[in-house]
Amino acid sequence: MVIGLTGKSCAGKDEGARFLSSKGIAVIDVDRLGHEALAVNRDRLVAAFGEGILDAEGNVNRRALGSIVFSSHEKLEILNGISHPWMKEKVVSFIKDKSVCAVNCALLEKMDLVNLCDEILYFYAPLDIRIQRAEKRDGIGREAFLRRNESQNEIGTTLFESGKKVITILNDSDKEYLYRQLASYYDTLLSRGYIYG
Repeated sequence: MVIGLTGKSCAGKDEGARFLSSKGIAVIDVDRLGHEALAVNRDRLVAAFGEGILDAEGNVNRRALGSIVFSSHEKLEILNGISHPWMKEKVVSFIKDKSVCAVNCALLEKMDLVNLCDEILYFYAPLDIRIQRAEKRDGIGREAFLRRNESQNEIGTTLFESGKKVITILNDSDKEYLYRQLASYYDTLLSRGYIYG
């Protein structure tokens, strides 16, 4: 059983991943893999975007790279073309020997990882709530968050036509409400025999 976790920024998927992990379910954080992909593909990224993306130590500066790729859809596609195949390979390797696991990935659809999942938890929260969370959690303002959100417009657009079972997790209240939904989902995994309590 491979469970996909997806949703836009500050919708709660990382909290969902922590919950499942606390229950003993192996979770791979694909967004975190993205950071590793920058180091692994450093030379290709410099060739594509120039040495201005490097910091004083010669490592890829995510902020400098982000300012380039998030200003141009074409440049973002170049970055994705370099990073995504490596990341997908890591996911395939991770799920291969797991009886139950979760793939935590905002770009589940874009990276063509939906087909690897048996079920998907789609985390949803209204935009204003997500903006408030971003200000509190990341210290970023409304405009910066809206730019980030704009780059995530595709998230959730094809999930419900994918043929996969998609469960929407509504995260518009407190953590207790979120955890109740996750606990209910976990109980279905128990009742269906995917895991043993």
